[in-house]
Amino acid sequence: MSSDTPRIALDANVILRYLLKDHPQLSEKARAIWQSVEEGKALAVCDPVIVAEAVFVMRSVYDLPNAAISQALIGLLQPDEVILAEKPRYLRALRLFSESVGHFGDACACAAALEDCDGRLYSFDRKLSSAPGIERLETPE
Repeated sequence: MSSDTPRIALDANVILRYLLKDHPQLSEKARAIWQSVEEGKALAVCDPVIVAEAVFVMRSVYDLPNAAISQALIGLLQPDEVILAEKPRYLRALRLFSESVGHFGDACACAAALEDCDGRLYSFDRKLSSAPGIERLETPE
């Protein structure tokens, strides 16, 4: 990968068509896009909001289990050819979403708390008290 490798921004629909393989023409186009990334011909730039949108669609529209969503997205986003702001945080959030936190937004909040706040998270969602490493708080200390 050289510094002159072109960067391509991705929309959630490219990720979804690639992973779901549910539309013959668009899934093939998505496969070709990912192949160019895998071959080092391009760097894929993915905004965290796009990750959240992909999670939302796979969960709410396709009713896929959290573990399947997480596994697919982690495999897609982890390579160095994919640029994702705060990548370790979002990969951690995807693992939390798979293992212990049922909502991806909550998993992102937990990942931020774990990385930047020693696990302290202000939330009124009592279910987050059971998230590993999270100290759920409701009032200032």
